[in-house]
Amino acid sequence: MKMTIRFAFLVAAFACGSTLVACSSSGVKLTPPPTFSPSPTPSPTAKPTPAAVHYTAIGASDAVGYGASVPCANPPTVAVPTCPGGTGYVPDLAKLLSNGGATVTLNDLGISGAVLGPDILSTVNMYGALGSADQCMPRTAGVDAYPADFITAELPHLTGTETLVTVFAGGNDTNGIANAAGCMAAASATTEQIDAFVTTEIAAFGADLESLLGSVHAKAPNAKIYVANLPNFALIPVGQEQSVAAQELLSTISVGIDLQVIDPLAASGTPVIDLLCNPQSYVPANFYTDGFHPDDAGYAAFAAAFYAQITATTPAAPSTTCTYIPTTNLKVRTLPSSAFPDFSRGKT
Repeated sequence: MKMTIRFAFLVAAFACGSTLVACSSSGVKLTPPPTFSPSPTPSPTAKPTPAAVHYTAIGASDAVGYGASVPCANPPTVAVPTCPGGTGYVPDLAKLLSNGGATVTLNDLGISGAVLGPDILSTVNMYGALGSADQCMPRTAGVDAYPADFITAELPHLTGTETLVTVFAGGNDTNGIANAAGCMAAASATTEQIDAFVTTEIAAFGADLESLLGSVHAKAPNAKIYVANLPNFALIPVGQEQSVAAQELLSTISVGIDLQVIDPLAASGTPVIDLLCNPQSYVPANFYTDGFHPDDAGYAAFAAAFYAQITATTPAAPSTTCTYIPTTNLKVRTLPSSAFPDFSRGKT
């Protein structure tokens, strides 16, 4: 999800209704609850780590380790596969597995700025960032466009020998969908049209994730796949700096992707790493200076959460209720008077 996020919503909070966001009728910004829980740790009854682990990571700037003290190299296609000395969650997880007795072969496929599928890539690149030369117009390839998608650019690089695959998707998708919604609002879209657009994009994300996982299973039949859900983007540090309107849109999209798409995977046997309900996902000290990407501590907590699920005899199901999941269904009723600045660009 390697993006520097710049919000500055210009007006108007959204009123309460019936989608997946949290707001206050008084217009007060959403505030995350206190964070006391430690990082996840392996289960005391953990299953033994296999002697050989062929690990492939599918992701965006998170897989590259943007914000870490030692990120992976990030050429135009995919990250340097082995990421020597890296302090992002992918090399951290490889180290945990190695320390557990495994011989780990790492294939890091992260591409900074990538989204999940080609359909979402096309949509988000239709709407440039506010304040840029292509504001709410098609983005310029090689300048500010989202560069790639997992299905087209990462999936072909699976070796077929994988025994472990991790997937973390949706950060750039959330930001791009929200920016597109803002541009649509600036072009006089109705609340009903904005709601329908967000609903359609979450459904597209679901279809793309199903396609990705099915292709991984087909190409690497011996791989166990673990998928992480998203934190509530309204409650991470950069989200807390935004207007109530921005927070509500971020929560709608990120939590909607979790509850409608990612979390249900657990019921069909794909373990989910629950970042949404993990307090470590919201601790300011776990974030890089942009308030969006993790720092070394945040990536270590992320790796620990993956490791806990991978080594558990029975992986835990994602929480259905926690203080980070909105308890009231809301719906956009009042649109802002101008488009939202893009809180996802500034890619380096």
